[in-house]
Amino acid sequence: VAYAVKDHTQKVQIFTTRPDTLFGASFIAISAHHELSKALSEKDPGVAAFIKECEALGTSQKAVETAEKKGIKTPYFAICPFDENKKIPIYIANYVLSDYGTGAVVGVPAHDERDYEFAKKYGLDILPVVSLPDGETPDISKGPHVADGLLINSQFLNGLSVTEAIKRAIQKITELNAGYGAVTYRLKDWGVSRQRYWGCPIPIIYCNQCGRHV
Repeated sequence: VAYAVKDHTQKVQIFTTRPDTLFGASFIAISAHHELSKALSEKDPGVAAFIKECEALGTSQKAVETAEKKGIKTPYFAICPFDENKKIPIYIANYVLSDYGTGAVVGVPAHDERDYEFAKKYGLDILPVVSLPDGETPDISKGPHVADGLLINSQFLNGLSVTEAIKRAIQKITELNAGYGAVTYRLKDWGVSRQRYWGCPIPIIYCNQCGRHV
């Protein structure tokens, strides 16, 4: 998803697995190595210091998941592609990795544990956009609602199931030329060779005349 930044002369590319929840976004979090972060660090000592703190944390998934979620607000805000009147603040956050998607994620605290923790810490809005299975609005005072339900507070997506809303949201984003849907895989290109080294479960044919074949 492409979000317009500042005076619409810049855009930030957002990766999300839940385009159905974009109406519930209350912030955008970018990694310490995002191009916007780097540009700000050159003129803002506070940002430069925060980036160093993020780098000291490390990039392992365990370190990121267990660390306290921290961020620093940038002077930028983004415009939601579904609602031009909705301005979304942009933060540099220590739990966003540069190699995850585009190094920028949309924060929907009512339906994500990490985003919820971040929003609570910085006093950001927490708007539920997915109901309970019975259609009731979830009580997010004790934590995010991460189960399926029907879309609420979401204009043209209201009443749709999560699966239907994801498809409709991707269709709308594509129509607006503001993004596209894609299938991604977590398999690394070194996967086969590493498994083979360890004694792989990948079937290999051994032939005395023509050698080995996967």
